Amino acid sequence: MSSLKRYPLFSTALAAITVVALGEGWMIYERWSTSRETATKLGQKTAELHNMANLAPAPTKEVAAAIEADLAKAQRALATMRGELTGRGPAAERMAAAKVPAARTDAFFDLATFVEKTREQAKKYDVEVRPEASRFGFATYANAGPEVDRIPPVFHQRLVAQYLLESLFEAKPRALLGVQRERTFTRKEREERDAAVAALNGAPIDATMTLPGSAEPEGPDFFELSPQVSARARDYLDTTAFRITFTGQTSALRTFLNRLAGFELPVLVREVEVDPAAGEEAAPAAGDDETPAQPAPAASVVLSAKPAAPKAPAKPATAAPIVAKPLSKFTVTVEYVVLVAPAPGAAEAKPSED
Repeated sequence: MSSLKRYPLFSTALAAITVVALGEGWMIYERWSTSRETATKLGQKTAELHNMANLAPAPTKEVAAAIEADLAKAQRALATMRGELTGRGPAAERMAAAKVPAARTDAFFDLATFVEKTREQAKKYDVEVRPEASRFGFATYANAGPEVDRIPPVFHQRLVAQYLLESLFEAKPRALLGVQRERTFTRKEREERDAAVAALNGAPIDATMTLPGSAEPEGPDFFELSPQVSARARDYLDTTAFRITFTGQTSALRTFLNRLAGFELPVLVREVEVDPAAGEEAAPAAGDDETPAQPAPAASVVLSAKPAAPKAPAKPATAAPIVAKPLSKFTVTVEYVVLVAPAPGAAEAKPSED
């Protein structure tokens, strides 16, 4: 130590050399770390380049242009489908312009007016309405309107039922035997049901599963559509189903289905059941001119002392048709489809640029 004090220049030079050595060592370590990171990135880029070279088709400008053209075509097709699912014509305009009743009393009178007008329309087309179908699927609310939270879905069903029955009556069936609909869900009930479906983690829903249901009162108005038949898709499509039973000729069914196929409203036919009409179902409506031919009365002999009065010429008996027109019972199940609006913030994220 004393020697260093005796030679201050030497000690200063030694300190300077030590600082320089430490600095060079740090620079060497930093360069080594940087070179290692660069080598790692180079390996990753080489692997990415190798993977891209193996892509089919290769990522060229021509392929990118073709992909953009396909995307534009798919977007146009999507816009067309969305337009079709909103309906067209007077029925769609009526649906769009309809205002949901604000109170239970208003909803009750809306349903009562619908029932009265529908009966008048059935009479106009000479369609018999059997007593079990006289409320057209809304017998539950014959004396009071739906609860406030259930007014919108019931009103929506009423609009769809009006379109379906108008289309059916124009097809001129013999008689309307029944109208049923799915039970409606309030917002809270639907959220509970969606949460239960989400908890299944994509597992299929079958008829043995019990999901939270609707609190709408039980009654003959309702039926359950099997999930395997329904077009409902969570987060994409919502549906409401109806089942209409009527009797008539095959031409009535064909005309009815052709009217629905016009897609004035987005209605999908899910099932059609055909059975021979029997019993009261086959009984003709009052005033029907297709009454079966009556058999000719049996001949009788009358003995009298008076001269017989001249007989009037006998009217030719109406010949019964060789092949009678068959009368069938039809049960048609349909679904009205509604696009589910995307949740806020669910828009597609813009791809980041490197």
